[in-house]
Amino acid sequence: MNRLLLLLLAVTLVADDASAASVRTHAADPRPAKVSAAVAIEQEVQRMAAKGPDALWPGFDPRAIPLAVYDGEQTFLFRHPAPPDGFVPVEGVEGAFLLYGRHETVQANSSGEIGGVPTATLLVDPTQPTRPMLDVSADAIHEGFLIHQRARKPDGIASEADLYAYPVDSAEILALRRLETEALRRALSGGEAETAECWARLALSLRAERYKRMDPIFATYERGTELNEGLATYVEMRAAGRRNVDLPLNGFGPAEIRRRAHVIGAALALVLDRVVPGWPSAFEANDVETLDEALAAALGSGNSCTFDAADMTAAKKRASSDVAALAGECGRRLAAFAGKPGSRVVVETGGGEPLWPQGFDPLNVERMGEARVLHTRFLKLGNAAGQLEVLGAEALTDGVGTYPLFQGVRRVELTGLVQPEVSESDGKVSVVAPGVTLEFTGAKLVRNGEVITVRLNP
Repeated sequence: MNRLLLLLLAVTLVADDASAASVRTHAADPRPAKVSAAVAIEQEVQRMAAKGPDALWPGFDPRAIPLAVYDGEQTFLFRHPAPPDGFVPVEGVEGAFLLYGRHETVQANSSGEIGGVPTATLLVDPTQPTRPMLDVSADAIHEGFLIHQRARKPDGIASEADLYAYPVDSAEILALRRLETEALRRALSGGEAETAECWARLALSLRAERYKRMDPIFATYERGTELNEGLATYVEMRAAGRRNVDLPLNGFGPAEIRRRAHVIGAALALVLDRVVPGWPSAFEANDVETLDEALAAALGSGNSCTFDAADMTAAKKRASSDVAALAGECGRRLAAFAGKPGSRVVVETGGGEPLWPQGFDPLNVERMGEARVLHTRFLKLGNAAGQLEVLGAEALTDGVGTYPLFQGVRRVELTGLVQPEVSESDGKVSVVAPGVTLEFTGAKLVRNGEVITVRLNP
């Protein structure tokens, strides 16, 4: 259990939380910096924050938190008090530094430590359709606020380990969850304040009923994620000037627990805006209150709306159908993963030390069974023998114990690799392919056609 807790602290919500000791140093590159969207993003962040440190949230000033942006070729670092070796000043841009290539901490829109300093990170993919500058810059505000929140309320961070045990196969819980979402959607749909309060009370009542049917750790997970990611989404919306949140008419999918908490947290904050204007100051002063508890206190007693019988029946029927479909979808996803053309790499730990999570993207994972997880964007695993990193590719992991990741991984499979470079010398095995790097010592390499197996502790 101690090992589990240490791992939870070591793994960031999305990407690798690299410490100052683990950040590789890069020699300064004399090439001139190219014109980059990163500078425009920083300028927009400065504009959003110009109203003062309390404009977006009490005590939060985005300009006080460093920002790193990788634009596909270069890593720009803004407002950092002590840039590590390899970063050079950007001529004509105050407080900006440049590193050629991607700094290893910048794995996604997330955060990590650069030079020992918590830093918001953005990954701008030039191959993807261009998003509005306002939205990209608001993402930077979101990640900066998460750093602010973790420093302010470190005990409020949800344990990602609990997400993998969440009862996504319960149609009863899914139906209640969707009815709660619909009640919040109606509370935010406009109309009189009294109507909004009526629907909000129903949403909280449905939540209370659902929580009675679940292990308390799942309520804690939802509330913690709402308090962090949901509130960060609310602050992001304020920065971008948006005052509405997208609550789907038919609710979220059975396994969209984390994504739902992002949106529901923002929705609860928007309902609080309607019920108690100026609520953030009192909320910030309370170190133990969650968003739903703050809303319940603000609403007090009063009329509560109800759904008609047809709505209730439809929600239960749809939930049963969707839970059944989820099981079938897992089978299809695994078949698609296994059927990718190209080379396949399998890493097996045998009976020795398992691989431990060093970074993963919880927004891009799909649980395929009790101990199996499909990672569709980013994963980093390692042990004393070496490490494996996947970025922009898929990886299937099989866990050792109850938790698919946090008690260790015994097997990793990668498919669809294009012409991987494989080498083996004196018990050291390395594999490099687009989006994939792995290197282990004390390992054995076995080839069978296009299947490459790396056996640790042979």
